[in-house]
Amino acid sequence: MSCLGLCLLAQLLPSGVAAQTDEIEELRADRDAVRADRVRAAEDLDPLLAANEQIEQGLRTLTEDLATRQAELDATRSQLERARLDVIAAQDEVILEQQRILDLRVQLQRQAITAYVQPGNSGDDVLRADDLNEGERRRALVSAVQTSQADILDDLRVAEANRELAVARAENAQRDIESRQILAEQQLAEVDVAIARQQRLQAILDARISEFQAEVDLLNADEAALQAEITGLIVAEENRQAAILKAARIQADRERVAREEEQRRQQEIANRAAGITPTEDQTVSRANAGLTEAPAVASGSLSWPVNGTVTSGFGPRWGRQHNGIDIAANTGTTVASAGSGTVISAGFSGGFGQRVLVDHGGGLVTLYAHLSSINVSVGQSVSTGSSLGGVGCTGTCTGPHLHFETRVGGVAYDPYRYLG
Repeated sequence: MSCLGLCLLAQLLPSGVAAQTDEIEELRADRDAVRADRVRAAEDLDPLLAANEQIEQGLRTLTEDLATRQAELDATRSQLERARLDVIAAQDEVILEQQRILDLRVQLQRQAITAYVQPGNSGDDVLRADDLNEGERRRALVSAVQTSQADILDDLRVAEANRELAVARAENAQRDIESRQILAEQQLAEVDVAIARQQRLQAILDARISEFQAEVDLLNADEAALQAEITGLIVAEENRQAAILKAARIQADRERVAREEEQRRQQEIANRAAGITPTEDQTVSRANAGLTEAPAVASGSLSWPVNGTVTSGFGPRWGRQHNGIDIAANTGTTVASAGSGTVISAGFSGGFGQRVLVDHGGGLVTLYAHLSSINVSVGQSVSTGSSLGGVGCTGTCTGPHLHFETRVGGVAYDPYRYLG
């Protein structure tokens, strides 16, 4: 709506209604500003430092923004089509009124001719008088024609007025078309930009998922060897087999939870694509998966091994069980021991790359993987904050980060439960 239209509307509306309309417009402007801020935040996500949840939320934000812009474009196109129909209707009305004007003028002309040629049909005794001269007869004829044709003249004036109104409506409708065409072109350009944004973040997420799955698959391939190594180092021989079996069972349950949650996520994606309204979430059973309760240990809370952004948390994600947390940091950043203890392993180990294990007592072991360098050796005592090595990207990884795990009796538990 043009500024002039808004001003006229404000004058016609009661003051209370106008105030309410202004409030609604302000609320809409605030809503659009919040949406724009969210879109900018999603577009500015750093694919290397952003957490998985941030990328997924950003993609949802851009998808919702794209849907909103497409809906606005569809509404404008619908209004444009209605405006085109209004133009056609107004032009048809102009043609009808023009034809009506022509018909009325022909009718007037015929009646004037008839009155002149056949004055006896006029119904006026003056025209039939024998003593009238030609001038008087003509004046009387004009008077008779004007009187008998008053209704037709009125109809003619109405038809001409209607034609002018129809012309004005057609011109207004044409201007409406032109303004809505400009708006539609702007909205189409915005939709194209929104599609590019959404596709960019979708590509980032797809790459993150693919890389994450590849990394975790290789790490999990070393899971059995790692559990055997830890249990062999910190658990008495008579308990070692039981610890290995328990660790294997918990890991199997965790992988089941990861698969089931991935299946549920894929089903939700399929339902949204099909336009199916989401139903109440079906809770995935986490029983016996060791994901909710972590055993108490004697060592107390741990310190963060490196300062950085947690890009991937512990637990099931995208059909995989992630047994630690990933902390993004620059290559070479010092990795500190999360607590005091003894180094029980230091060296290269498959997908973990350069890796250090520290035994803190009470069955608690911390793991530091993908290191660029190692500064400690097996059997060395370390204190909280002691340098173990540097952040890197050795083994299987997608960029420099520290893969950090906390294990009790060889079983991995969420590090957040132990970090202070």
